[in-house]
Amino acid sequence: MQRRRLAQGTAWRFVLGMAMLVLTAVQGTAVAQQTTSAYTVRQIAIEKTAATGVLARQQGLDEARQAAYVHLYERLVPQTYYGARPALAQPDLNALIAAVDIVREQTTASAYRAELAISFSRARVRDFLNARQIPFTDRVSPPLLVLPVYEWVGARQLWEVPNPWHTAWSERVGTRGLLDTVMAAGSAEDQLQLSADQALAGDSPGMQQLARAYRASGAIVALGQLRVDPRTGAPVLDVTLRGYGAAPAGPITQTFTGAAGGRAALAAEQLTRTAAAAMADALAAAWKTENLQRGEIGVSTLRVTVPLAFIGDYADALRRIAEVRSLNSAVLARLTATAAEFDLKYSSDLEQLQRAFDSYGMRLVQEPGGWVLRIHG
Repeated sequence: MQRRRLAQGTAWRFVLGMAMLVLTAVQGTAVAQQTTSAYTVRQIAIEKTAATGVLARQQGLDEARQAAYVHLYERLVPQTYYGARPALAQPDLNALIAAVDIVREQTTASAYRAELAISFSRARVRDFLNARQIPFTDRVSPPLLVLPVYEWVGARQLWEVPNPWHTAWSERVGTRGLLDTVMAAGSAEDQLQLSADQALAGDSPGMQQLARAYRASGAIVALGQLRVDPRTGAPVLDVTLRGYGAAPAGPITQTFTGAAGGRAALAAEQLTRTAAAAMADALAAAWKTENLQRGEIGVSTLRVTVPLAFIGDYADALRRIAEVRSLNSAVLARLTATAAEFDLKYSSDLEQLQRAFDSYGMRLVQEPGGWVLRIHG
């Protein structure tokens, strides 16, 4: 069926109005999810003793707030700025906190035990960091599909089980700080879609289709090559991460060495778990680096034109633009039957913004008449 070209009139205006409502809802949901994930520190464990249970509780809660502040700071700020973390008195720290959620707690005559989730105010933390010229990012990645390829004695596995590398990564996926990762179920359809060798070959229609099936905007191929050091007999895991789509491109490489001796299966299990945890942190750091915002850059505005040719192009443009979390906002400035103009607000530099659109399958290019955003390539 051929796509219908745009027509002017009441019906067209109705379609545009409904599409604007869709954009508002999608952007609001994305911002809410991003704020909750980036500014909430979970699983804070407290175990405090004092002269009384009441005193232990107060001291424990104060320490938990300080611990959450350190965790949040290191989540948002690059490692080179960890040493510049401002020391905060308790009242100043409390002013940054929006809510304290007590998951569980127990108070005795002289002790307090609890698990907390502490949420910080996005606006107050951003102002706090900007005022001190500390670069940061609070942009949560879109879902990224992790494809762990395990190589041992020349054989490569992606879907086959048992696979300690796959198991290790399955324990790391989910929304953790600024990184949102998912894994494929490994169904027969998944296995037909992509093999280990195809994953290692790089971006392909099969990888893209698999990512779309799991609503991911990018993929990370994590190659773990297990070998034995012939000099020491110790197991060694060489790891290389490469990203496609919205994922950090890499490559990110690191080598992990286990203890010599012991059962090979147990050594592989322990080594892959250590490596997956470390590489997940490295991946989060790479995402952070690519999306840093600096206070001195501030917020910039760019007017872009989106060409429209068919009914549905405008609604599609709204949906696709709303997916790009590098944007602070996208406001419709002008609309005709052949084009839509948007004012894009962003805190990164222009080159980063172009890369962000590229990773979502769109192209932001400067033409003689101004900046043009091509939704369909």
